[in-house]
Amino acid sequence: MKKKTIFFSVLFSFCFLFPFFAYADIGPKPSLKIIVTNPPQTEYYLDLLIDYTSSHLCENIRDKEMYSENMYHILENYHIDGWHPALVTGTSIPLNGNLIGKKDGNHMIHTFNYVGVPDRFKIIIVTADGKTMISENIINRKAFNSTVYFDCTTKKLTENSLIIAYVLQFVTTCSITLIIEGLILLLFGFSIKKNWKPFLAINTFTQILLTLVVYKTMYSSGSLAALFLYILFEFVILILETILFVKYLTQHSKTRRILFSIVANIISFLLGIIVLIFNF
Repeated sequence: MKKKTIFFSVLFSFCFLFPFFAYADIGPKPSLKIIVTNPPQTEYYLDLLIDYTSSHLCENIRDKEMYSENMYHILENYHIDGWHPALVTGTSIPLNGNLIGKKDGNHMIHTFNYVGVPDRFKIIIVTADGKTMISENIINRKAFNSTVYFDCTTKKLTENSLIIAYVLQFVTTCSITLIIEGLILLLFGFSIKKNWKPFLAINTFTQILLTLVVYKTMYSSGSLAALFLYILFEFVILILETILFVKYLTQHSKTRRILFSIVANIISFLLGIIVLIFNF
């Protein structure tokens, strides 16, 4: 009876989740957080400057009416030495973001995400009184989830430590994975007390492996290559974890261990996407 219940539960999970798995916007997306120090005392808009051209540019801002016509017009007409605003004039791949930042103490925070986050960029700021400020240096982004500081006094851009970015990403993804897969482990009737050591060791090992592979690719080949590799490597993780869970988990049959691994990986993967989407 228990085997039938688990079988139909898993079958239902696949029927429910497979359409999302097949058609959803798969995988985590690159993100960029700009922290503006010594920001202008008046209202201002901030955009990323990119220096590539494309025959087709995606429209990243559709609700133009919410912005000041004069400030938006200044951004729209900025084209100097091949550099142009990413949000306002468009990118070859969709980019999410907002020209208006959020106040955080004495700083302003601007977030950009989705696959159109550029690997190479400068910053442009346009203030309410029509003044324009351009960063003096260029950032060649090396982290999948980057944090960059822009000091309006010096007009310098500084990227956060790559090691910090990697560690934070690992801690976040590993914690989410352990919580989700731990709950699924219980739902499949496994004892945490009897299985916590192999469960923790296997998940930590695969998350370290995934983080190293993705960020090495990000560093050498850019965010699009890293995103593509992430999607492919998730299948490798699924196979690897299934083999290890079958070998090292105690209790129940091999079939149940295999089903646990498959369901846990799919659900944690999809919920991870939801978290990333709603986080920005």
